[in-house]
Amino acid sequence: FAPNPPISEWATRWITVNHTAKMAIETELTEFSDIFEGRVIAELRTLLRDGDIIVAGNSMPVRDLDTFYPSTERTTLFFANRGASGIDGVVSTACGVAAGARHRVVLVIGDISFYHDMNGLLLASAYGIDVTIVILNNNGGGIFSFLPQAEHSDVFEKYFGTPHGLTFESVATLYKLGYKKVTGYAEFRKSVHESLETPGTTLIEVPSDRSKNTEQHRQIWNAVSKRLLRTTGGSS
Repeated sequence: FAPNPPISEWATRWITVNHTAKMAIETELTEFSDIFEGRVIAELRTLLRDGDIIVAGNSMPVRDLDTFYPSTERTTLFFANRGASGIDGVVSTACGVAAGARHRVVLVIGDISFYHDMNGLLLASAYGIDVTIVILNNNGGGIFSFLPQAEHSDVFEKYFGTPHGLTFESVATLYKLGYKKVTGYAEFRKSVHESLETPGTTLIEVPSDRSKNTEQHRQIWNAVSKRLLRTTGGSS
């Protein structure tokens, strides 16, 4: 193989498309003053050191991580555990990763997945595990709002949205863990930084609105599409 093979026209086009999409996403994220789950994940880039670890919950967190966590020169390690149903064992997995890690660990998880494996927090409490747990609490299964069944309002909330009305400060108290509830990005950055610099486990709960989160995602998709059309002239 040539040491520096030429980049093909096909590859060049994809590089251009990728860069254009990235610029559109970054521009749109700055427009969201209210909490947007994708920007919460993007904010982590400035908070993590080289070699730090992100454990991604399933459903929207792992998808948002793929879309919104920007490229960086720092090395970030990513872990995920699909489980049998996509929600089981995620907290326990993060605790296991943190128990054997030499670097700091952040778990980004949805409220349903967190609720499903709350008893995994006993590991964190009993063994003094260092992990920062970011709970994106949109009061239900956020991923279903993007699917066709969301149009069936008569049954959607009961069978797909599954709202629970829970907040998780009492869970932190139960397991003797740290807790912060944040409603803004500056507060989020401060809470994550403090947790990463403090031994033990802290729950950082980020309230979110499922309907608004869906609209914000679609706003970004539309912005990416429009910028790509301007850049490529509509060619594929």
